[in-house]
Parts: sequence; C-alpha cells; structure tokens
Amino acid sequence: MTSPPHLQRRKVRADAAKPAPRPMPPPDNSISSFWSRMSWRKPLALTHADEASSGEHAHMERTLGCFDLLMIGIGGTVGSGVFATAGLIARAYAGPGAVLSWVFAGLGCILSGASFMELSCMIPSAGSTYAYAYHSLGELPAMIAGMLLTLEYGVSSAGGARSWSDKLVAWLTHLGIPGPAWMKPKDSSIDLYAGLLMVEPFFPPLAMLCTVIVLCGMSAGKRLINTITITKISVVLFIIVVGLSQFRTTNFLDPFLPPTSRNEHDQTVFGWPGVMLGASASFYGYIGYDEVCCLAAEAKNPKRDIPRAVFGTVIGAAFLSTMATLSLVGMQKYSAIDIGESYGTAFHELGMSWAASVVETGEVVTMPVGILIGFLAQPRVQFAMARDGLLPGVFGVLDKHGNPFYGTLICGSVLTLVAVCIPFKYLWDFISLGILVAFNVTNTCLLAVRYRHSAVGRPVASVVAEPYRVFALISAFLVASYLSAYHVQESILAPRVADGSWRARYMQHFGLHGAGVFTSLTVVTVGLLALTTPQPADLLPKESPEAVNAVMPDTPSTTASTDNESSVVTQPDDGEDDDAHVPQLNNPKEHTDVAAFQAPCVPVFPCLAIWFNWFLAIQIPSLIVVLMGVYFAGACGLYTIYGLRGQHSLASRHTQPYAAVPEA
Repeated sequence: MTSPPHLQRRKVRADAAKPAPRPMPPPDNSISSFWSRMSWRKPLALTHADEASSGEHAHMERTLGCFDLLMIGIGGTVGSGVFATAGLIARAYAGPGAVLSWVFAGLGCILSGASFMELSCMIPSAGSTYAYAYHSLGELPAMIAGMLLTLEYGVSSAGGARSWSDKLVAWLTHLGIPGPAWMKPKDSSIDLYAGLLMVEPFFPPLAMLCTVIVLCGMSAGKRLINTITITKISVVLFIIVVGLSQFRTTNFLDPFLPPTSRNEHDQTVFGWPGVMLGASASFYGYIGYDEVCCLAAEAKNPKRDIPRAVFGTVIGAAFLSTMATLSLVGMQKYSAIDIGESYGTAFHELGMSWAASVVETGEVVTMPVGILIGFLAQPRVQFAMARDGLLPGVFGVLDKHGNPFYGTLICGSVLTLVAVCIPFKYLWDFISLGILVAFNVTNTCLLAVRYRHSAVGRPVASVVAEPYRVFALISAFLVASYLSAYHVQESILAPRVADGSWRARYMQHFGLHGAGVFTSLTVVTVGLLALTTPQPADLLPKESPEAVNAVMPDTPSTTASTDNESSVVTQPDDGEDDDAHVPQLNNPKEHTDVAAFQAPCVPVFPCLAIWFNWFLAIQIPSLIVVLMGVYFAGACGLYTIYGLRGQHSLASRHTQPYAAVPEA
C-alpha cells in the first residue's frame, strides 16, 4: 500500500534536507596513530555497558556467591601448591626453610591482593588483570596482560595435569595395577595420562571431566567444585594432623637452612637465597585468588563478595600450604623427599601405608579440581579479549547458557597438546614468572587509577608535561625498583663467585653501590607519590548517563549491527582521562548499597608489592626470562596484525573516524 501524495512529498523534502554522507578517510597507519591506539584506555562506561547490555548474544549469568568464590579460590590454590610443588621446593630449593618460602609468598600475595580487591570492585567484569590494564594503562598493556593470564590459567592447568599424572602412576603402582607403559614412556616427554585430563568432549572415547563440566556451565561446575574442594581441604587437614604426629625435630632443625650451593640452572639454592627462590616458585600455588577476580562477571554481589573471597583464599591457602609443608619436612629428611609423590612416599617410609593410601587417593581424586578452575577462567579471559577486538570473534561467542563454548573447545585442544608434550618442570618457572609479572601489572593499574587525577609533586611537574607526569613517575619507579631488587639479590643476598663473567665483575665492583643508588631512587619515587593525595575510584569524575549517547552512539560493544558492520565513533585521544568524557554507568545487576573496597596504605603497599615481586622474579632462570620476552613479542605481533592493522580493536574504532569494521 502506497503512502498518500502529501506524505510522499514531505518525505522527499526531508530526504533532500539531509546532508550528504561524508566519505570516511582511509585508515591512518602512522606511528603517531599507532601510539594513540596502543595507549587508548577503555572507559568504565564501555565495560559496564558490555556487562549490562542485552544484545543478540546472552551474557554470563551472575550465579556465584561468596562461598562459591571462596571454594573456587581455595580449590584452585591448595592443590597446585600442596600436592604439586611443596615437595620440589623443600627438596631442591629451600630444605626445611620451605616453610618460610610459603609464608613470604603469602605476605606478598596479601599485598598484591589488596590491589585486586579494589580493582575488582571498580571493574567487576570477566578478565581480571586484563580488564584492569585496559582501563588504566592502555590497549597494548591489556593485550600483554591477557597473554599473561593465559599462562596463569590455561598453561598452569596443563602443568597441573602433568603433576597429577605423576601421582596417578604412583597410586596405581601402590595398588598393584600399573598402567600400560606406552601411556607414559620413561625416556619420553609424552604423557597421555595428562592429556586424558584435558581432552575435549569431541573425542568421545577419551572424554574427561574438566572440559565437559566447563561446557555445562558455571551452575553445574560450582557444585562439583564446592564438593571436591571440601574433600581436598579434608585431605590436607588429614596430612597436617597425621604428619605432625610423626614430626621429628632433627629432620626440621638439622639443618633448618642447608648451606648454599649452585644448581644446574646457575641458581643459588638453600640458605636464605633458597628460601626466596622457593617463595618465587610457590607463587604457582597462589593463583586461586586471581581466578576469583576473573570470575567477577559471574558473582552475585562482586563489591561485597570478591574482596572477602580474595582475602579468605590467601589466608586459607597460606595456612594449609605452610602447615602441610611443615608436616612434610618434619616427617622426612628434606634430601629424601620424593618430588613426584611427596606425602604418600613419606607415609610409606614411616610404615603408615594406610595413611599413604588415603593421601594418594585424595590427591588423585581432588587435584583435577585445580585444573578445572583454571579451565573455567581461561575461556572467560579470551571472551573478554575477543569482545574488545583483540582476538578472533569465535572466542567471544556465547551459547544460550552464557558459556564461551567454542572458545573452550579451541583452548582445550591446545592445552591438551601442551599437557601431553611438555614436562611440568619446564612449565613451572615459566608460569611463576608470568604470575609475578601479572601481579605487578595489577599493582601498577591501581597506582595509575588512584593518581590519574592527582597533582604530582613539583619536581616531576617542572620536568614532564601534564598528560605524562603520572606515567613518567610510575615508570621511573618500576625501573628503579627492578634494578634495586636485582642489585640487592646479586650483591647482598646471593653474591656471585668471581667466575670471570661480566656480571660477576660488575657486581664485585659496583653491586653494593648500585643497590644503594637504585634503592634510594625507589624510595624517592614512592615519596613523590606519597606527597600527593591518591583519589579513590568512587570519587573519579562522572557525568550524567544521558551523555553516553552523545559520546558513544551505537557503540559496537553494546549494539548489534544489522548489516554485519560496526558503527564508527569519533573520539580523539587528547591524553586526558577517558572517564572525564564518558560517564560511569551503573550496572543494574550490582548491589549499589555496598561500599567498594579501598586498598590501604596507597602507594606504599602496591609499591612494596611490586618491589617484592621483582625480587622473586629475579630468581627465575635467565632462559625462562628470554622465553618470556619471546612470548611478549608474539603477543605484540598478534595485537599489531589483528587489532591495529586489522582494525578490530576498540581503540581502532574510537580514537579516529575509521571506515566501518566488520564484526569479529
């Protein structure tokens, strides 16, 4: 049916009055454009809109309470630490001093945990450190943070599967039913038992628990996690009680700190250097509380429950790991500890086969929950990155239950290959270094958020231009704190012998002077930050909600496109805070009557955590550091090719008026 003639004439006049569409300029791939996009920060309004929008795909449901989060944290932490690494730390690194290693690592986690708690309240979304870095540091740091979380969640679950395989073989051997030799050949790195734990459900004959539960959704997964975590805590308490009943003072104190020596990786082991080396290694057993933050998008009340679950996870994991290690080094001489099956072998040596059977069975049954928890977090990090255009769109597709189905399938396939082919000893240091760097990224995010709107001290203000004062001061602290920790380690705590190398000569002549100079610079930068008043996140500038449509009309992250093309937004990057232009949207799913957690003693606590994490990272072998650099280079290459040149990233769609970008 046609419109009346007068309506047709009115439509023609209206169409003629509209301005002609302006052609979009070609993409600007200059260095300045690349820098503006790499340093572009994601406003909180976009993050909250992602969580609150109801586009064409379902979003993750908030089904996790405080108890669920606490069980996820402890379940992912205790198994990795007590069962997988406690024996190795005591046998190869610290001796009975491994007890102090767990205590020091726990203190470091408490310092970093305060930053996680505040940032998770401000940004309660999937992604953890990735989301924090995107808002406070920029898009390229967010890409690197996301790849670090892949180490912390995905690769660590593969490493846990390898450790579980050793315990499974020992358990089957003690039962008198050893498995086929081809499943785990002696002189090969192939381990099909570990692959069985990680294998995907599209291999029906080999389908196993982890991936299946993840694909069934968080509602089903949390019930299993809660049950197995309670069982795991019971097993650890059994180890503590029975082990302490067999405690021998001579095993623990003769000697408590064995004489220092150098291992095959040129690391100083035993003595106080070995204690700190053990502390860096034990960070593999403290990854659970970060996984809690990664699941903030599925928490019922993230502002209230995430801080409680993080603090409870660190305290609970530190207590259980420390006491279990104490019982281990008291039952058996540290030099006789079996790295593969520590507690079961110790009970067998004491003639307590019944206790060994309980422990070995508990380890084999409950350790997979740690792999499951890492597997729960990993696809959600990829989901957040894909939603922001930093990974292919298949990782951001959710099924009708709000689960990243295809991302889980792809991730599980890759991690299965890692678990089958790479031994745990090669994954361990790599994962620990990634965790330490990720923790430092989070602490840096807190400093950037708190001081972005503060007036920095005059010595810095007189030298550096306004938009970069905070950035320059924080960068100076990061460099000075790393060099301070390095010189303290190499010249005071574990001085190198005069072997003729350039490093030994430098430390012999300038190590103590360098330690004093760089430590003084670290204290000065912290003092300059302390002279200003850090601003809590809930006092940052905000605008009225009506301003969103004026700044972000039809944002690709929140509005589904009907013609498979995303809308284009012009938002020049002038170096100021993005949240000064974009309002903070309130998520209707959140409880607004709960005050957000504020980290205490800023900047002292986050700065001290950064220095301590650098100090532990220095203990990692140089080869692992080089491999980490190669890993970072790969992340930067992926970001440049896909995110920038492919124009998929949020920065490419917000900093300049680019042509329409196809949806991922």
